[in-house]
Amino acid sequence: MSVDTGLYDKNDDEVYLTPHKWSSTERRLLQVRYKDQKPFRAFEMNYSKWSIYNISNFEDIEILKYNNDGSMDIKLSGETYQEESQDTYYQNWCGNLEVKKLFKDWEDHLTYSCELELFLEENPYDLDIEEVQSDIKCTIDVSDYVKLKEYLIKQ
Repeated sequence: MSVDTGLYDKNDDEVYLTPHKWSSTERRLLQVRYKDQKPFRAFEMNYSKWSIYNISNFEDIEILKYNNDGSMDIKLSGETYQEESQDTYYQNWCGNLEVKKLFKDWEDHLTYSCELELFLEENPYDLDIEEVQSDIKCTIDVSDYVKLKEYLIKQ
């Protein structure tokens, strides 16, 4: 929805991007090791009403599709990451039933939905994330794409 030039810092070469409402999705595929068992896969997807992404390289932006309303669907990759999000809905799947139960028991005592990845990182069990693949997609205005290009490509 906007490129925040107020948060743009030329020294850091970073820009903060806020996509259209409810257009931001992030899929994460994790490879996890638990105790001495064979590594397993876990999957997480989150949908955010509002999110802010920190982008430092224009090449991290890939255009997927132009829309008729003056917007475009993009994919973010590379060093780009989510700085903040609000009203986020999480879906997840865990390939190890024992770890899935541990996560469910841990999440049940919380008053909010939690990220599976957060549990895997901050748990008291012998869990270790070995690999993460991330796929971020969202919708932005074409004018914001032009602003990102202007700020991130050195003239």
